[in-house]
Amino acid sequence: MLRWGELGREVLRVAWPMIVSQVAESLYAVLDTFFVSRLGTTAVAALALGSYMSWLLFVVVALFSTGTMVFVAQSYGAKELEKARRAIGQTMIMALAVSAAAGVCGWLASEPLARLVGGSSPSVVEQATRYFRIRSLGLPASALAMVVDSSVRAVGATKLSMIATVSSAALNMVLDPILIYGLLGLPKLGVAGAALAMVLSIAYMIPLELAFLKRLGVFPRLTLGIGYALRVARIGIPTATERLVFAIGNNIYIAFISRCGSIALAAHQIGLRIESFVYMPGFAFSIAAAALVGHRVGKGSVGEGKSAGLEAAKIGAALMTITGVGLAAIAPIAVKPFTTNPEVAKLATIYLILAGLSEPGLALAMILSNAIRGGGNTLVPMLVNAIGLYLFRVAPSYIATKTMGVIGAWIAMFIDVYARGITFLILYKKKFHKLAKKVI
Repeated sequence: MLRWGELGREVLRVAWPMIVSQVAESLYAVLDTFFVSRLGTTAVAALALGSYMSWLLFVVVALFSTGTMVFVAQSYGAKELEKARRAIGQTMIMALAVSAAAGVCGWLASEPLARLVGGSSPSVVEQATRYFRIRSLGLPASALAMVVDSSVRAVGATKLSMIATVSSAALNMVLDPILIYGLLGLPKLGVAGAALAMVLSIAYMIPLELAFLKRLGVFPRLTLGIGYALRVARIGIPTATERLVFAIGNNIYIAFISRCGSIALAAHQIGLRIESFVYMPGFAFSIAAAALVGHRVGKGSVGEGKSAGLEAAKIGAALMTITGVGLAAIAPIAVKPFTTNPEVAKLATIYLILAGLSEPGLALAMILSNAIRGGGNTLVPMLVNAIGLYLFRVAPSYIATKTMGVIGAWIAMFIDVYARGITFLILYKKKFHKLAKKVI
């Protein structure tokens, strides 16, 4: 059995390329908001609204990406590469069909959804609608990209995933100002340009990561059967359900914030984007946890799998605690490049202080929930996350925004992440052997 020192090094080996990837994505997210902020507070508010609406699209992505991650990780751990190849190929075909249909539905529902969530500002609703329509049409590309990227990560080749993610983020950063401002003779698209830049940069990842899969010996085998795809989808259904519940809950949450006005919504968007530098590394350790736990459970070593998840949580939580406290300390300085409006700056500063101090709880929730998923159980994370979201964030926000404004919603967010983080820590330590199961 691996000693703790060796296990920690293995976690870092898998996680550090993902940290680089997430930092690149965070940099893109911040620059995306920066470019849009030059268009005014209303445009930033529309970007926030369109981004939250787009979470509904991720339900389809999660249905296939999570299942692929778990199935391929366990197949790889069990050295059953042919199963992995067939599963990836069949899942790509099914993901393309389902995401295309969902994208059309998203386009048709975009305007009434924006009016429902966005409140009474016609300009915010109009710009958010255009953003969401482009993201809807790009859903098939997002679904395919995440299936192949999840497969690369599942075998532990996170350096290759890093190359794809960082280069995609770099392309996005180049395309953003061109499409938002209408440079090089192209039309000025505004907030919609940010959406188009994202779709194009995601599509770029697909052929690159397919080349990586060929190099890794798990290039998709495209077959007419759907047996493996259905198994992947069944694994992913709880996570997709969780994403749906989360997307609905977060759209209700952002609706409460949008009712506090465009200034509050813009401050939330600025704070969220800056915070991504702190919480995005948590995704890196959650991916490492899922892959390493999946490998060990796939070969029948549940005890080693549990240790791998705990080690990832320990390192990830320590890192996010340090960076979170640092973020809270520099919050007033961090918001200055994004707004000249003193009210927006003041609110964004408050958001960053609360968010920075909440990072330890968020780290535990992110990493341990994904470790349980890697162990083959996607139902329990869904239940804990869904109940926590509505019980500790959505319901309190409805009450708190009426008396405390947008700050009340952010306090509810603070309570929610700690409640879920502590819950996952208790479940993982006491029940992991009962939760883990082989799915291949």
